Amino acid sequence: MKIFVAIDDSRQLDGGKAGETASLLGKFIEENGWGRSSIPSRHRLYPHPDTACKKHNTARSFSADIGEQYLADFIDYACRLVRSTGTPDSNAGLAVAIPELMENPDELIEYAYRAKEGLVSQDEALKFKNKPGLYLFELNGSGRGIIGALAGAGLRITGNDGQFRGKLQIGTGEDYIASVKEIIDKSYVEQVKNMDFENISDSEYVRMGEKVKIVLLDNKYTLMVFPTEIEYPKWQTSTTHMLRVF
Repeated sequence: MKIFVAIDDSRQLDGGKAGETASLLGKFIEENGWGRSSIPSRHRLYPHPDTACKKHNTARSFSADIGEQYLADFIDYACRLVRSTGTPDSNAGLAVAIPELMENPDELIEYAYRAKEGLVSQDEALKFKNKPGLYLFELNGSGRGIIGALAGAGLRITGNDGQFRGKLQIGTGEDYIASVKEIIDKSYVEQVKNMDFENISDSEYVRMGEKVKIVLLDNKYTLMVFPTEIEYPKWQTSTTHMLRVF
């Protein structure tokens, strides 16, 4: 079965961040031979003083194909990991969503976009707790991290939201010019699109910027580009500001 796992407000005692915790959870699935996991993504949510995130508010999420018989053991491990590694001031939440078992996945997606655009209460998140196909856990502190964890799962389910950790490196550094084919052949990128969401052909060329980020679009690892207004290269990797929509 395909599951979507998300965590929020899970600062670690060793200084690690939620993205590292999500990576550990995905690695655990694969190392135990329980299934295959995807790369964790970061999802921007609404920043507000009431969320303790005045400028940046993000959740981490990944999908995994896992044998149904391993689900309970995985959830138990995930809860223990997040709870045991959290700092005293963390308010960690964990969500696991299984769309094939949910009665109305669109309800979760609608909630997720509301959490991306505005303030959502913990009580609103808790209304999903006993719904089929959804597992929701308040793990540390006030547990308000369930707000973002639930939203992160919903946004990942859409296949059209989220950025991935790290910077893509192709060639010898900044301003390196690569064909779309080279980018796809030498990285985990599956497609290249412009900011109007149009596909860029394999024969087109892209100037690689200083901080190249990959996003989730059409359920694919996607590199976004914008026009340079010159003949060669025709495209430049999109800036972090342009990618804030993800």
